[in-house]
Amino acid sequence: MRALRWILAALMIAGAMWITVDMLNEAYGAGPPYYGRTVNMDKWTSPWFALIAIDALVLLIALTLLRGIWGRTDKRS
Repeated sequence: MRALRWILAALMIAGAMWITVDMLNEAYGAGPPYYGRTVNMDKWTSPWFALIAIDALVLLIALTLLRGIWGRTDKRS
């Protein structure tokens, strides 16, 4: 069960990192001067607030999973 929690936490963090990189690449574009931002300037919004919320939620869940592992091992010792 401990290994499953480690794997689940690692997959959640990797998924959040993938979403973050993908959203930043889409928002700022591949080339200068931030192609994605300049083409549709009237519709463009900064992705940072959504990314911070998503990453914080995933980090909180992952730490909760890992804290359950550490809490159990500390009680056994």
